[in-house]
Amino acid sequence: AGSKQSLTLWPVFTVEGDFPMWRLILSMLATLVTGQKVSLYCFTCATPDTYEVGMIAGMAKLGLGMFECDGYDIISNVSADVLFKDYPEVAAKLKDHVHVIDMNLYVKKVKGPVGHDISSPATDPNSPLYQGKDATMEHLANTPVFKEVWSKIFKLGNFGKYDYTAKLDIDAVIVPARLSGMLGGRPDTAEYFQNAYHDMYGNFLHGPIELISKKGVYAFRDARHICFDKIDQMAFGEDFFAKQCWDMIQIHPVPTMEIRLLYDDYEWGLSAKHRCDALNPDPMVFKTQQYFGVYHPRKSMTTWLQCREQTGVPGIPSKAEMKAAIKLAGPGKPYDMKPLKKYEEIALVLQHHSVPVIFCAAGLLTMAFAVLVSKHRIRSNRAIMATAGLEAGHSMEDGLVAEIE
Repeated sequence: AGSKQSLTLWPVFTVEGDFPMWRLILSMLATLVTGQKVSLYCFTCATPDTYEVGMIAGMAKLGLGMFECDGYDIISNVSADVLFKDYPEVAAKLKDHVHVIDMNLYVKKVKGPVGHDISSPATDPNSPLYQGKDATMEHLANTPVFKEVWSKIFKLGNFGKYDYTAKLDIDAVIVPARLSGMLGGRPDTAEYFQNAYHDMYGNFLHGPIELISKKGVYAFRDARHICFDKIDQMAFGEDFFAKQCWDMIQIHPVPTMEIRLLYDDYEWGLSAKHRCDALNPDPMVFKTQQYFGVYHPRKSMTTWLQCREQTGVPGIPSKAEMKAAIKLAGPGKPYDMKPLKKYEEIALVLQHHSVPVIFCAAGLLTMAFAVLVSKHRIRSNRAIMATAGLEAGHSMEDGLVAEIE
């Protein structure tokens, strides 16, 4: 089942609950009839002399992540020999897959305009949690870089051999076999896939994975001049630019709820699960545990492999092989949630779905019980109980606010 040429049916069975069953059945039938599965072309952009290089080297050694895709390329501003100068075996293996652009890959951060996410009280001027500074976010001004990256992808033309193209962040854990199963039975049309549930700017295409169909890439290639002429390349990051562009040239956006594409810890803030097995991001939205095609972020080979192992998808190497890859990749980069304050209030919203309801219900039941068993007690005793309940309510509310702060 691990071979790209075999009938890879097991990934579709790992998707439960809200995922349309008719699509799973259609994908299975198509695979049985044609002997082919949905093919994926993956590419990433690697910056020299950063933790990214070691991460790629570790994945390449194990043949995991983007190297499980049916085709892949790496874009950088140096050759494979220079990029992987500390990993000669990897440099030799990837020599024909590293392609050079003439571009400085280090970019600055700029502050975006005021935005508001309805699920994030800190961005709402009418909320007591609003502090002004949370209504704007800094972002990497990397659209000019990815303008060159996409131009190189168009020039290479390798995307035309595959059904879907995925631009990946290096710290994303992609499970291509599962994702291929999710995409089975889709219409042959120009489409891209939204992957976020919350965003203060209404951009539901986040950068860890940008997934687009083959016809979508062709449409982007042929009409990209419209986007580069009309959209400010410095106003937002490259993912926001991609969404604006693809909408402008009428590539169909597939809603986030239709495909479980990405689970991003950054998006879920304090409520993030920090794992890659079956999980329910928000019980108010999902009825069952969910499986995703991509998890983000994992900035060391150790955490990346832990995540990949937790998915339960076959292809996991031996402990000795993983240990060697971890040693090869190096320490990675610390996991830091501090710059992502805009999402932290999501945890508060999720708690408000359940905690106050439970608390109020419990309070009412307690008071009702007290009335039934204590009718003979004086009114002042019941007043003391009510006061205690109110104080407890304020204490819990203060605790939630303190947690966000």
